[in-house]
Amino acid sequence: MSSLPITRQPWRFGLAIAGFAGLFAWLGMRLYTLQIMQGEQLTMLGHKQTNRVWTLPAARGGFTDANGMPLVESQGTWNVSCDPRYMEDRLSATVELARLLQIPRETLRAQFETNRNGRNLAKGIDDRTADAIKALHLTGVYVRREFTRTYREGPLAAHVLGFTQADGSGAAGLEAQFNSQLAGVAGKEILQIDALGKPVVSGFESIPARPGAHIQLTIDVVLQRELEKAVAAAIEKHAPKRAAGVIIRPATGEVLAMTSWPAFDPTTRQGVDGEALRNNVTQLVYEPGSTFKPLIAGAAVHEKLTTFKETIFCEHGRWTYRDGRSARTITDHSLKNGGHAFLTVTDGIAKSDNILMAKLGIRLGVDRLSSWVQNLGFGRKTSICLPGEETGIVPPRKRWTVLSECMSIPMGHNIAVTPLQLAMAHSAVANGGMWNPPRLIKRIYNLDAEGKQVDQPLPALEPARRMYEDVDAAAIQEAMTHTMDEGGTGAKLGLDGYLSAGKTGTAEKLIDGHYSHDHHIGSFICWAPADPGKRVELLTLVVIDDSSKNGHYGGETAGPVVQQVMQAALEQLKVPKDPARMKDPPTTSQGPSAMNAEPPRSALVGDRANGRKVRQVQ
Repeated sequence: MSSLPITRQPWRFGLAIAGFAGLFAWLGMRLYTLQIMQGEQLTMLGHKQTNRVWTLPAARGGFTDANGMPLVESQGTWNVSCDPRYMEDRLSATVELARLLQIPRETLRAQFETNRNGRNLAKGIDDRTADAIKALHLTGVYVRREFTRTYREGPLAAHVLGFTQADGSGAAGLEAQFNSQLAGVAGKEILQIDALGKPVVSGFESIPARPGAHIQLTIDVVLQRELEKAVAAAIEKHAPKRAAGVIIRPATGEVLAMTSWPAFDPTTRQGVDGEALRNNVTQLVYEPGSTFKPLIAGAAVHEKLTTFKETIFCEHGRWTYRDGRSARTITDHSLKNGGHAFLTVTDGIAKSDNILMAKLGIRLGVDRLSSWVQNLGFGRKTSICLPGEETGIVPPRKRWTVLSECMSIPMGHNIAVTPLQLAMAHSAVANGGMWNPPRLIKRIYNLDAEGKQVDQPLPALEPARRMYEDVDAAAIQEAMTHTMDEGGTGAKLGLDGYLSAGKTGTAEKLIDGHYSHDHHIGSFICWAPADPGKRVELLTLVVIDDSSKNGHYGGETAGPVVQQVMQAALEQLKVPKDPARMKDPPTTSQGPSAMNAEPPRSALVGDRANGRKVRQVQ
């Protein structure tokens, strides 16, 4: 039987080669997918299975006042938790933890007998107890740090400080504005476990947390208390819709006190709603009324269009001005008493005459008046480091006319400002014409490993600028001192022992398209000492929105608040009194100490009116 001839079959060899090539290609692609495309993800899954990670919270930085008094702190306590599945000696843990934590053994046994990890046993444990638990070295029992935010002065300066949310992040005020600096950097602890879930003795790593920065404010807690107490009394007396108050040091722009009402308590977060959270000092937008008049009068004097001694006819309280075919009639509040005849510009400011200011506005004209409004800082933010600051409302330049803006804005009408904008503009007058940006932050610093303070950069502020020449500013201030004289709108608001400069303001609010005789915004701004050549120490502005009882004029509602605060603050700062201006001057036998001879200590230191416009009255 003959055998069949053997013939070569190259296709089989080629098929084998192709099969092996495909296999190696698939293996290469799989390796590329696992190691390159999914490598990072798989590594993370592996670490997650073999490592347990705990976040170590960082201590949030605190706030202090200008003199170093603590306002807000983060107090550290300890939490005790357990993972029953990893516990090796539950009996010892039950006995020892019951003794240290004062928890019944039955309660602990019930926690340990569950099959779920992450059981919380106790919170708020002090350092001594935490150290004792750590010394026991109980497997599966953990002692972790936590921090509680404490507001040492309760609701004091709540709108400045703000508050934190449940997760510790800032939710309002400076807590929100400087959240990244205050929060610090969290640390972590990493524990390696084996395939059975048991801790690996050598597999432990700890990365410590870095505490947040501390912030020292320009706020003086003593002055803050005084301002809030006085405003609270005014709220009780007048039952307004809103109120705002601020104390400024004109020479530096430092904000020494700031309050807003309605308010809230950051310790409990009770009453926290949109209205209470709003800081009326920076967010209430209102027509300033007569408090605007000295600023424009000063502009007219600077432009050499008048002098404070010039006598202007005030038309006995009613005046009609014609511009081409159009005309407008101005009525002054003095009309009911016969109106004013001839007044000097100084007297016009003291008596708050509308017609005199309208005539000065016409002299300035559209171009110069609009330029001055812009230079005075209205229609833009002051750059204060608080969230939510409003810009106010200034009509677009192209809409300005002589009969409207030139006659209205000098009276504080047809323009809306925030209390802070107005206070800073007047601070420039009190500071010899130099405008300083409002400062709330005196210092930001961290603590290094040795506990030494390391200063951090301060927030950028708008640069200081000159608003008036010093001679013009002195003349405006001198004119405003006459407001406090007999016959002026602030005659009853003078200070004992100090010459003060001030201006009242009252405005009607626009309700349903009409100016209301029953709804007003009253305000008063004042600074002292206002003697020629002396440095002004303090300026205070208070705004009372919609007083519902016991008067509505600025001199009735806001004036007494400013008077009380200024008197107490100047005495607190030990600013020397002028014996000639004291109600009860000291006798010669009492000596100079009775006259506060000690020099003043240095300070270590809206809602667009709900769509309502307001009209100046006084």
